[in-house]
Amino acid sequence: MKTLTTLILLMLSISVFAQPNVKVYFEQSNNGYKILADNEEYCPVSVEINFNLTNIKSSKGNNIVFVIPARSKKNRITNLEITKINKDSNFDYTTKTNYGNHNKTDYENNFEYYLPFKKEESYTIYQGYNGSFSHQNENALDFTMPIGTEIYSIRDGIVVKVVQNNNKACAQKECMKYNNYIIIYHSDGTFAEYTHIKKNGSKVKKGDKIKIGELIAYSGNVGWSTGPHLHLVVFLQKIENRKTLETKFLTGKGEKAEFLIEKNEYKRDY
Repeated sequence: MKTLTTLILLMLSISVFAQPNVKVYFEQSNNGYKILADNEEYCPVSVEINFNLTNIKSSKGNNIVFVIPARSKKNRITNLEITKINKDSNFDYTTKTNYGNHNKTDYENNFEYYLPFKKEESYTIYQGYNGSFSHQNENALDFTMPIGTEIYSIRDGIVVKVVQNNNKACAQKECMKYNNYIIIYHSDGTFAEYTHIKKNGSKVKKGDKIKIGELIAYSGNVGWSTGPHLHLVVFLQKIENRKTLETKFLTGKGEKAEFLIEKNEYKRDY
C-alpha cells in the first residue's frame, strides 16, 4: 500500500481575545490517523476543524465544532480512516479555536451578580446595554470610575486571561488593541470581562480561583476609552463572536436584583 500523507495545520485566530493555548495534532492508527487535542487552558476550548480529505473519511464528519475539556490532554477529536487501501491518500486541515463551549446556549439567566465595587461606594452607569457610543448590539456596562478604584468580582469563577501591560488610550476603536482586561470563567459556562484596568493593575493571575466580591484589580483609562471607567460584560463565547448577556445585579442593601440603567447611579451596601 502506498500512502501519501500531507498535513497542513493552520491555527486561525478568530478570537476576540488572545489565541487559547490548545494543540491539535495527529497520531497514526491501524487504518489511518487519530486527531487529538491538548487543552492547557482553565476553561473548555472549542475547536472547529475543516478537513480536506482524499481517500480518507472522518468518523465524526467535517466542519464540526469539538469542545475540549479544561486542562486535559490527548482528547480524541475524530478518527481518519483510509477508504481504499490500494490507493493514494492524503489529508490536510485548518482549525479555528476559541475559549468556552461554542455549542452552549443555556446558562443561569437569573443569577444575581454583585456590583463590581466595594461596599458603601456608588457609581454611575455612563453607558448601558446597547449604548450609542460603543455598545451597539452589545449588552455591556460602563461604570464611571476614577483611576485606581478597587474592582471586585461579580461572581465566583476562575481566571482564564489577564492583560495588564498597556498604558496607551484613545477615543478611536483602533486603540482596542491596547485594552487591559481580566476574563473570568463561571460555573455555568459564561465569562465576565473587566476592561480598561490600569497598567499592572491586576491583583489576580491566570488560574486563580475567585470568590464573589473579591478584589481583583484597579480601574484605569487604558485602550479604547474616552475617560476613566470600567467596562464590564458577561457573555457566552462562540468560535467567531460573543453572545453578550443582560444580567441582574444586587443593588442597595442587596435585597433586590435589577438590570442597571444608563445614567443611573447605584450603591452597594452589602
